Amino acid sequence: MMSRLGLGEHAKKVAHCPWHHDEHPSFSVFEGDDGFWHYKCFVCDTQGGDEIAFLVKHLGISRREAIKLYLEMAGFPPSRPPKSCEYPQSLASRKFPPSRRSPESPESPECLGYPMSNGQGLDGEVEKELQRLAASNACTERSIAKKRLWKLLRDLRAVDERIGPKLTNRELMPAFDEWHRLSQPFLDPAKTRDGYLAKFFAGLEKVRVPTGDGDTIKKALEGVWKLAPSELPMIPGCENAPESWRRIAALHRELSRLCGNGIYFLSYRDAAKAYDGLSHQSAYTITFALARLGVIKIVRIGDVRPNGRASEFRYLLSETENRVEEDAGFEL
Repeated sequence: MMSRLGLGEHAKKVAHCPWHHDEHPSFSVFEGDDGFWHYKCFVCDTQGGDEIAFLVKHLGISRREAIKLYLEMAGFPPSRPPKSCEYPQSLASRKFPPSRRSPESPESPECLGYPMSNGQGLDGEVEKELQRLAASNACTERSIAKKRLWKLLRDLRAVDERIGPKLTNRELMPAFDEWHRLSQPFLDPAKTRDGYLAKFFAGLEKVRVPTGDGDTIKKALEGVWKLAPSELPMIPGCENAPESWRRIAALHRELSRLCGNGIYFLSYRDAAKAYDGLSHQSAYTITFALARLGVIKIVRIGDVRPNGRASEFRYLLSETENRVEEDAGFEL
């Protein structure tokens, strides 16, 4: 955003303030605990704020105008969308993979997504689920909007991953409308609907672990903790690798198995949990060592900072390399 405003050189953790003569860098842009970007000047604006507050201060506009501009810069129209009941049945136009017949029952179609129910197609079931998720995550008391909205975003990302084609913004809007309608009595009256809408769309890009993925990591860690040293994978070219390396390699192996031997997510903080007393910085270093040694492939590098994005990996060792030979170390 700051680059688009011509302030790219100030979009750093330590930079000169764009608003006052600054001999010593006093301005900072950083990712907050809420997953959104914030700014602070330790001289002229010690309170700082989020991206909306930055637009208000820098451009001298109202918060409402800043929210509309923020949505425009993010690629969303600033005008107020119609009510949810006015939205077209957009999911009905989605193209899902055709049904195929099950080998076990040639006469019965095997559905690749949602089952048919009472004559409703797959798209109808998806739409119902989005409405159900919006209702189940609606606020029922004050001061929980942030938590409930984040849970809704994780649930929506989980639906995305399950059905295959990514939900469009138009298809997601009815879910937001329903959540906002049901939550309205408990939302902060000082905040506008557009403000919550901005948080909704911005938050979708921040979701690191969709609902259910956290259980996968927990299950993988529990499996690794139970392994004896002899059950840990051997590191090619480094037979005397420390147990911490092999524990993290075992965690990658378990995640790969749980994810169907495909690509999986893992943060360095979760990787550190594989070996007692290991820091996330050490896990970060070990991860790159394992990539160099051919144990894993780093598909996308994540962020080592708190609340940073998890990295994506693929496990490379074969089942033969995963096991320690039972007769290793014995001579006949």
